[in-house]
Amino acid sequence: MQPLSTNRATVSPPAGADQPFIAARFACLALATVCFSAAAGLEGSKMGQPLVAALPGTLAAAALAYRAKPALALTPPLTLDDVSIKEAPGKGEGLFARRRIEKGEFVMDYLGEEMDDAAVNERYRDLIEARYLLGLRGPLGLDQTWVDAVNPEKSNLGRYINHGRPASLRKVRQRFPDRRLRFFAARDLEVGDELTFDYGDDYWLGRENELRE
Repeated sequence: MQPLSTNRATVSPPAGADQPFIAARFACLALATVCFSAAAGLEGSKMGQPLVAALPGTLAAAALAYRAKPALALTPPLTLDDVSIKEAPGKGEGLFARRRIEKGEFVMDYLGEEMDDAAVNERYRDLIEARYLLGLRGPLGLDQTWVDAVNPEKSNLGRYINHGRPASLRKVRQRFPDRRLRFFAARDLEVGDELTFDYGDDYWLGRENELRE
């Protein structure tokens, strides 16, 4: 995920791609909650306590729906009109603001080739070699898939975002209706500020000598 290439990324989601599906997504979540509650209520009716029995199912469905809620991107992703790729001391190349980016503004998704465990194991003998690989877990942390942005032609500008602590971007893992890692500005960014996110401690296992906060 540390940028090592000078190639420009070209793939990005279309502007406003989320908006047509917002109502449908929340309708699905609401329907799931109702179904869980109804099933629990039917079981509870056998004991004469349908409401008490329905409560755990309702709470579980609501918790799952909350964790899986879409992280809505209501503005287009940033482009090379908004950011630039420049040398980041000690890190290779990085992504820097060309204009003021306000706190909470949607920046972009982390895009690349979507892969399962078998495809990752075939491509990499050791995950230390996989510098642009990012794991995405499903609901309840299960069924992990991967996004590999090693190929500039199959990824986007997210591949140039370096690690940073404290990070200038907030990462949001979306699990429903599709899996994405989404970046939002964690603070107001001024012209020349570097866009960074926290890669997490697991990424640096075996790479401790490369870590630059």
